[in-house]
Amino acid sequence: MSAFQLQPLQMGSLRVEWPVFLAPMAGYTDGAFRSLCLEQGCGAVVTEMVSSQGLMRNRTRTARVLERWGDEHPLGAQLYGSDAGVMAAAADWIAGQGVFDFLDINAGCPMPKIRNRGDGAGLMRQPAKMAEITRQVVAAVAGRLPVTLKTRLGWNADTINVLETTAGVEAAGAAAIFLHGRVAAVRHSGPSNWDLIAEVKRTRKVPVIGNGGVKTAADVFRMVAETGVDGVMIGRVTLGNPWLFRDIRDRAAGREPRLPDVDEVRAMIHQHLRRALDLMARRGAKELKLGAELTACLVMRPHLVRYLRGFKGFGELARTLEERVDAATLLGRVDAVLATGRKG
Repeated sequence: MSAFQLQPLQMGSLRVEWPVFLAPMAGYTDGAFRSLCLEQGCGAVVTEMVSSQGLMRNRTRTARVLERWGDEHPLGAQLYGSDAGVMAAAADWIAGQGVFDFLDINAGCPMPKIRNRGDGAGLMRQPAKMAEITRQVVAAVAGRLPVTLKTRLGWNADTINVLETTAGVEAAGAAAIFLHGRVAAVRHSGPSNWDLIAEVKRTRKVPVIGNGGVKTAADVFRMVAETGVDGVMIGRVTLGNPWLFRDIRDRAAGREPRLPDVDEVRAMIHQHLRRALDLMARRGAKELKLGAELTACLVMRPHLVRYLRGFKGFGELARTLEERVDAATLLGRVDAVLATGRKG
């Protein structure tokens, strides 16, 4: 196999040596999962999206979304909202924490409850507002952090306006653009339009990082070759498979990617839960009605579905995932599934 290379990426003052990013995913990319992905070779990670309004109203509770596990770097904080003043105030507070390497504006979340109130992907319907939010956020952080923006091609197939929106945010001072190659209406289904990602890359001067349609390590290098993007952001395919980032590094070095063995899967799940427990242990009793251990086990459920669905005994575990059990019981059930071996 021939070796493939990715070039370091400069986003304003931040240099990302290996421009392969973990996409922010609500309910998944907390510090426990992000830190595991970094250890497997991910080049940079981003927090789950945090509400600018929530951060200003109830800072302590909302800021939990921004908590880190260990020394996560490079790490971006992702902020969403549609009020430029509130977004700027929240950005100023985030920059003042001194722990993040960049700040990302969410202008692409396709969830109806977000986009229908004008936040996330809803900003694509108001290019001037998207640009103004970017301008005010850039001014608020005052050079302390590079400001990036994550967006999509458009609201739906009839309103693809990504050339307009990205031109506006570039002029407003965005240091890089993360571009998902689908419209908001389809969310994550259907093909990702790499041709349009390539057109945006040719048009913009700031770095463009492609997102959408990556399923394997080889797809990362294919996207770069076909679109010319400066980096690649990967989302749902990494769930239950943080080893994908190792595979990408291996492919770059000319080594064949390999399937993790059962012991590696077991160790990853145990470590993931241990870190989730660490994060929950920081919270007060009033925040966690079920306590830290049960809450951490519940948080692990969607991850376990993805870690274990390729094993023969997964169906039996799936039927018990709604039960509230302690860590020892849950890990015992995990070990029983792993003992059944992988499906043919």
